[in-house]
Amino acid sequence: MQAQDIQHQRGDDLKEYLLDSVKFVAPDYSAGFVKFKDGTSARGPVNVSTIDQRIYFVNPEGEVQVLVNEDQVSYVTFAGRTFIKSRYGYVEPIDKAGDVSLGVVRRVSFLESKKTGAFGTNAETSSVTSVSSIYDSGLRYTLGVNQDTPYRYKIIPYFLKGEKVLLSNKKNLLKCFPDRKDFIEEYLKENPVDFEKQDDVFTLFEALKQSSL
Repeated sequence: MQAQDIQHQRGDDLKEYLLDSVKFVAPDYSAGFVKFKDGTSARGPVNVSTIDQRIYFVNPEGEVQVLVNEDQVSYVTFAGRTFIKSRYGYVEPIDKAGDVSLGVVRRVSFLESKKTGAFGTNAETSSVTSVSSIYDSGLRYTLGVNQDTPYRYKIIPYFLKGEKVLLSNKKNLLKCFPDRKDFIEEYLKENPVDFEKQDDVFTLFEALKQSSL
């Protein structure tokens, strides 16, 4: 999707300007089950951040905390959904064809901030002079510096085969479906696919499923 701007003051926590449905994979915390690589597990209200790709949970005192042993997570399930921990983030399988799944990672990324110039117009950061305080009648007043920070919310497709999470590209698609090479090659000739675009990959995956019926 195209970048959207957050208008804020320097030093603000940008996460506070995003809706929960944007900064997390689900709008609310739900009773969940976290499975660790050593076979142990934990339960409680959880959610997954789209910003830092980490699990957040609500402790018995009602406080929101981040899971400490994140590197030991195998997967987490909540609200009837499963998210598999991978080097690319938390992948949610959403479709399946044989032993291959199509999954997505929901990710928010912040871009370079711009300071707000005269009359609210945007200006390059280097061309705007920052004034942090002013004096009036012998008193010092601290000023905030207005900034616009663009962010993008992306749904990034991935392939899952066995325990492997693979980047979405033609090479890995052929690895996943070696016996469907002719169909894939013909499809891609007739339908150019952007493997980073979820709609393109979803349509291709559905065509693969239908062709095997």
